[in-house]
Amino acid sequence: GEYPNYAKKEWERQGITVEMTEQDLQLLKDHTVDFISFSYYASRVASGDPAEREKTAGNIFASLKNPYLESSEWGWQIDPLGLRIVLNDFWERWEKPLFIVENGLGAKDQLIEVDGELTVEDDYRIAYHRDHINAMKEAIFEDGAQVIGYLGWGLIDILSSQGDMRKRYGVVYVNRENHDLKDLKRVPKKSYAWLKRAIRSNGEEM
Repeated sequence: GEYPNYAKKEWERQGITVEMTEQDLQLLKDHTVDFISFSYYASRVASGDPAEREKTAGNIFASLKNPYLESSEWGWQIDPLGLRIVLNDFWERWEKPLFIVENGLGAKDQLIEVDGELTVEDDYRIAYHRDHINAMKEAIFEDGAQVIGYLGWGLIDILSSQGDMRKRYGVVYVNRENHDLKDLKRVPKKSYAWLKRAIRSNGEEM
């Protein structure tokens, strides 16, 4: 509803004058967003001691390793409780409905045959989504945060941000590699059946 003080201070330092009328400022207050959407994959740990800083695996930014959390194959630390904390922090800060638009686990999935059918036994992905959805439910029903949506990234395997098919997020396997399109067949993973049950039961069968 208003410009943050750090922006105003930066304008001062840069000699920038932003012309605003009282009507402009009132429009900002009266027309804020309807909801806040954000992505959540992992939590990060920081230290004030430069000697302790180290870069973890992954492609986001440097941080310390949290010894109490498991990590994905790309070094992203798996922290459902962190999602609950973020939901509570955002709700307390802005009191706007929250929408988790990305959440998921990138992994090197292996296509196998079970009872004559191709699949991926991705119990690790089921556990990731189950634990994060349960953390979201706790934030809603135990803490009082208002959450209007949750989207997993993504429903089918697509190229990751690094243009790489080794890192798969979907609940549907796409039969291709980085430099070999193969037949592009779509194969439901074990997590696909799990997600279907979870949605149909409104989160009761997790």
